[in-house]
Amino acid sequence: KSNASSCSHRNAVARYASGREITSILDAMESSSILNESILAEKTAVDIGGGYGDLIHALKSSMPSVRKCYCLDLPDVIADAISTTNGNDHGLITGNMFDPSTIPACDVIFTKHVLCDFPDKDVICALESFRKSLSKGGKVVIMDAVLPNGNGLNGKWNAAVSFDVLLMLTGRRGERSRLEWSNLAERAGFVLDEVLPTSSVTVDLAILSLA
Repeated sequence: KSNASSCSHRNAVARYASGREITSILDAMESSSILNESILAEKTAVDIGGGYGDLIHALKSSMPSVRKCYCLDLPDVIADAISTTNGNDHGLITGNMFDPSTIPACDVIFTKHVLCDFPDKDVICALESFRKSLSKGGKVVIMDAVLPNGNGLNGKWNAAVSFDVLLMLTGRRGERSRLEWSNLAERAGFVLDEVLPTSSVTVDLAILSLA
């Protein structure tokens, strides 16, 4: 809010990327052995910072056996989202990712293009908050472009790195590498299980499990 122009550009980038990303995310989940519908059946999922709920709506449609889906965001975002759906909240709930008392008890937490906006110390605080809301065996799925580790580029062009530069130019903090996510996960009481690529260069699925 302190920089309206920066926020406007940032949101424009997010909206541009999001439409195509959701299909690629669901395709990657369904083809995986740890996030497909049989694994998520009868589970409760929460999308942290999910805006208007596009991801949870698509997830529920694609994987109807998922028990419950919630989209959690700040009050002004949820109020605006509900106003566009004629009062039907479709699982939209208000909350704050740093306050675990506002996050429903759940089995999996998704967060797409949210944590890349925050410094490491805040990401650790958010992950610690998530941990308190997860069931035994719960997972966090971070949906950001995961960069190759420093020695993984070898002077080659990389689409995710280019997207990372774009984000920084539009006011976002930028993406993290697999090694960086592994280190942050460990500091917050998680283990980085796997990074699943998607068909979209703007998003990968970094999957964390409770340590």
